[in-house]
Amino acid sequence: MKSSLKFLTVVLTLHFSTTLFAQQAEDIFSPTLPVTWLGLDFTGAKFVGPPKEFGPAANYKTLMASWNKIMENEYKKFDIKRFFRKKEVTMQFSQVYKNNEALDFASLITEKDGSEALSKNKIQEIVSSYDFNGMSGLGLIFNVESFNKEKKISEIWITFINLSSQEVIFTEKRIGRPGGAGLRNYWANSVFNMMEEINRKDWNRWATGNFKLQNATYANNKHPENANNQRDVTTTNVPTKGVPTSTKLPVTSDNINEAKVSNALAASKSVTPGGKYYALLIGVSKYQDNRLDLDNPVKDARKIKQVLTEEYHFEPNDAILLENPTRGDIFSALYKLRTKITTNDNLLIFYAGHGYWDEKIRQGYWWPRDANASDPSNWLSNSDLREQLRGISSAHTLLVSDACFSGGLFRTRDPSIKTASIDYQMLYKMPSRRAITSGTLTAVPDRSVFVEFFLKRLNQNTDQFLPAQQLFNNIRLAIINNSATVPQEGVIAETGDEGGDFIFQKKKN
Repeated sequence: MKSSLKFLTVVLTLHFSTTLFAQQAEDIFSPTLPVTWLGLDFTGAKFVGPPKEFGPAANYKTLMASWNKIMENEYKKFDIKRFFRKKEVTMQFSQVYKNNEALDFASLITEKDGSEALSKNKIQEIVSSYDFNGMSGLGLIFNVESFNKEKKISEIWITFINLSSQEVIFTEKRIGRPGGAGLRNYWANSVFNMMEEINRKDWNRWATGNFKLQNATYANNKHPENANNQRDVTTTNVPTKGVPTSTKLPVTSDNINEAKVSNALAASKSVTPGGKYYALLIGVSKYQDNRLDLDNPVKDARKIKQVLTEEYHFEPNDAILLENPTRGDIFSALYKLRTKITTNDNLLIFYAGHGYWDEKIRQGYWWPRDANASDPSNWLSNSDLREQLRGISSAHTLLVSDACFSGGLFRTRDPSIKTASIDYQMLYKMPSRRAITSGTLTAVPDRSVFVEFFLKRLNQNTDQFLPAQQLFNNIRLAIINNSATVPQEGVIAETGDEGGDFIFQKKKN
């Protein structure tokens, strides 16, 4: 009997020890293990190239902070959840802001490569020097080794740490390719391109390793099994000049109806894109308040009309060009289309001009010619536009907006989803109400990178059928790499979309 009790005691002891260990050791690459993103650390970094390549010396003090601010402000672009496949991410940049501020940027500039590089031991020293103020759980920090203008690369160590013990669990150097206009965007895009490369090539390899967070105490007292499944990113920072203190950032989700696509593919393939193609092209360059005047929106609308009527199946009389219209002019044109367009037809609506985003009510507006910046009575809200689209009985409606479009009305899709395997005839058979926007939440810049690449792709296309989703996939990265905005593509909610797509039909030579 005593022997049996001893055996039972040993078994129970082993069971509880194993259970305790399992609770205290978590795979750092598990999607359910929360992570705190700490930002870009420049301790030990080198900026390789002539000093003039890094801007005027007067800006040196704020330059490192500006790259971290881009990571925060453009959180949809630098999406740690997506790139690092995590369900829960907390952004906490206050410590890197503090450490980077103490650095002398001028002393980090060197005209020739070959200076001492970071190493795993050096990164452990850097992490150990931080004061994480009692933080716990898994931390992620990007240790910048170099922004190398000579080689046109950035070298960054991806470092996961135990915030409680300040132990480096995993670190590996990756390369990023810079690009885009302006000093800040040029190097920020190298971080973005590196993150995309990690998600595409490195993550699966990393995840097969045995990298554990020991004695895990989870941030916000959440165990991974109870982590919030909503796609929210929380940022919490010590107040810094120009940096928000605490923000809840909504991240949009894919709403492709895979069941409808699958069913459609199994159906008859006798459908051929047909019906008439209509376009309503709106450009607002001149305003009643001439302080708002722009040079290019009307020119852009004219260029789009030209390529649609010359290269695609849009008749000139069916491509309506509204130059500097009032709010009433736009509504009148939309109403006339309701009486003209049939359920077999296709409608493209394009807008270029000023836009305004009202953060309090999370609503986007277009500013027609009679808009007053201090009086919203003549603004055209995205909600009003959606109501008009509901009344147009087209087979397919595509909205292309070079201004803000309300996230509440616009359900975006994962840009990695491809349409190549979906039959074009089936895409045409299923009704669609989709939108492509520049992603900006402010007044549109006068020279639009978004319109530039949209036109370029339409002009260069040689395929007879070009689905709008395929067009978007082809221009998305080019826009991101050459501007500070992230373009969006998705369904206009509650307007009758059934999973199809607008298809540009090229004229045969």
